[in-house]
Order: sequence, then C-alpha cells, then structure tokens
Amino acid sequence: MTTGESDRLTLAALVALERAGGEGSIAATAWAPGRCTLVGEHVDYAGGQVLCVAVDLGIAAAARRSDTGRFLVASGETVVTRASADPNGDFADRVLAPVVALRERGVRVPAVELGIAATLPAGAGLASSAALMVATATAILRLLGLTMTARDLAAVALSAERDVLGIPCGPLDQRAVVDSPDGGALLLDCATGREEPVAWPWPDAALAACDTGTQHDVGGAEYRRRREETEQGLAMVGVSTCQELTEARIDSFDLEPGIRRRLLHVIGENRRAVEAADAMRHADLVALGRFMSASHRSLRDLHEVSTPALDATVSAAEGVRGCFGARMVGAGFGGTVVALVTRESSEACMRAMAAACGGTTFLLRPSPGVAGLSPDVVRG
Repeated sequence: MTTGESDRLTLAALVALERAGGEGSIAATAWAPGRCTLVGEHVDYAGGQVLCVAVDLGIAAAARRSDTGRFLVASGETVVTRASADPNGDFADRVLAPVVALRERGVRVPAVELGIAATLPAGAGLASSAALMVATATAILRLLGLTMTARDLAAVALSAERDVLGIPCGPLDQRAVVDSPDGGALLLDCATGREEPVAWPWPDAALAACDTGTQHDVGGAEYRRRREETEQGLAMVGVSTCQELTEARIDSFDLEPGIRRRLLHVIGENRRAVEAADAMRHADLVALGRFMSASHRSLRDLHEVSTPALDATVSAAEGVRGCFGARMVGAGFGGTVVALVTRESSEACMRAMAAACGGTTFLLRPSPGVAGLSPDVVRG
C-alpha cells in the first residue's frame, strides 16, 4: 500500500470513530496488511513450512481513551457500545479481543473507543481477522506509549483470535502480518518459529486475485474437522509435525482413507513450500507457478477444502496465456483465488477469473509487515 492509500484508510478509521463517538482525546492509529499464501496452506497447525507475503490491502484502526468508561467500536455505519471488552456475541468481539489478550499479558488497557476501516475483504482467505487483531493491538500500544517485540505482538493477536474468540487457527496469519519483509516473501517454519525473508525477484510479475464471493469460516465445522483429522493422523503415526513424516511411514500404518489423505497433503505441501522458496531464490517464475497449481490440486483432492467456484476460477486463470499457476488461498470452503501472472497478462487473467465465478478482482502487491511499518511500537 502506498503512503497516500494508507493515510486515506487511516483517515477513514478516524472519521468512523469521531462520527460515532464525537470529539474526544487524541487517537493513535495503526495499519496492518493482509496475507497471501503462495504455497503452504493447512500446514501451520501441523508444524509445516509456509511461503507467504503480506499484501497491500489491509485494515486501519484508530484508538482513543474513552471519556465515559465504556467501550465503543465503529466501522462504517455499524456502532457498538458496551461496558466490557469480553466477548458478547456481536460485531465488536473481533475488534475488542486484543484488549482482552493484552490485559491477560499484564498490559493495563483502559476502556477505549475504536474506529475501523478496511480495504481487505472479510472472509476472503486473506487473513482479515489477523490483520484486524494486529492493527487494533498496535494502535492500543501506540496510544499507551508502549512497545512490544514482533514475536509477542503476533502472540497477542493469535491469543485474541484463538483463546479469546475460540477460533482454532494456527500461527501463520499473525506472523505473516507482523513479520513479512519489505519487497518479498516470508518462509515461516511453524514448528520452530524460524523465519527467512525471500526476495521477490520479478518486477514484471504480479499476483492477480479474485474473491469468488463465497465466504469461508476458519471457525467452521469443516475447518475444525480437517485440523482434527490431521492432528489425529500425526499422533497415530507417532510424529509431532508434518516435517517428520515420510510416505513410507504413512504407508506402514493402517489409516482411515480420509486421515491418510490429510497426511499426504501436509507432507507434500510442506515440501512444496520449501521448493517454492528455492524457486524464488533462483528467479524461476515457471517453477513457482507450478508449485502453486500443485498446491491447489492437493487442497482439492487430498485435503478436500476447495469448492466448485474455486476450482473453476483456478482453471480459468490457468487457461490464460501469461499465467504460470493459480490456487485457492486461505482455509478454503470459499474465498479467493490468486494467480501468478505477468503484468501484461494480469487484466486478461482477472477478466477470465471474474467470468468463471462472478467475483471481484484486484491485484495484490507485497507489503512490509507491521514490524517494518511501526518500528516505534514493534521491536525486532
């Protein structure tokens, strides 16, 4: 996101806050990007490796102290006022969850009023929840004049989503939103926490995206079932992460077919993420596209999280000259398809994807994570 676009979104968050709460004390602001996985989906909770980028669509938060002792959350025309930050079953739960998570870490957060604005679509597989949690937590820390390490900020955002809201997500989204490098991708080892920046070597390549319009739910029953089956399978074959798996080990156990497919997905997807990072290091655009398309096939056939709309959109993208590969992004069961294309072919690819599903298209550009954007708040 350019500075001008970030400033406009931040201003929109401030306007939402002042429109809902009137004039008040000076607000602190923050902006957090979304996340696009290149290769490595559904392996973070299996201790795998993920290659991902932060993107230039994101969420802005404006935070100020409440003069009334009550919490206020405003986004567009939606306004919620309540006495507590604890989950209450309404829109404000996702915005206020970082307040609860920060307090649980010993940060004395007073009652606050928050304005939210976004260019990142919700439920599209681009980590809108993580971006919201990180933006809100960063704005509150800035308001209080506090700093936090990048690792701790990601942990707060993860705790807000997983522990406060009960959504069984892994660490991928939060780490990508916080730690992604400027001008490149992040290779994240979800077993060890090790991170490696990988430069984006192609000035003439882009990520064309299409939101199919069908929203996914990370907290939904099917996502939970895939995670449970994967974790059950890992336990049955006696390993703690998919990086310890081999096909021979899987074959040596009499596994239920569905669980076997889940394990075959995570072992293959982990390897593809490592190979995709190597393709980027060697500026091999064809290879990266091939790994992206293989990732989609595995998510469709082995992990079974795709949909007819996602499959049709991927096929449409792959049929365009200048497209090197395409895949669904995020938890699945709806959301977005991303295609690796030349800039010259990006418009044709987006038209083809939109025609396949009736969705909304846009280009995604790599963005630095919040650690790079807010060094006054986030320590290395």
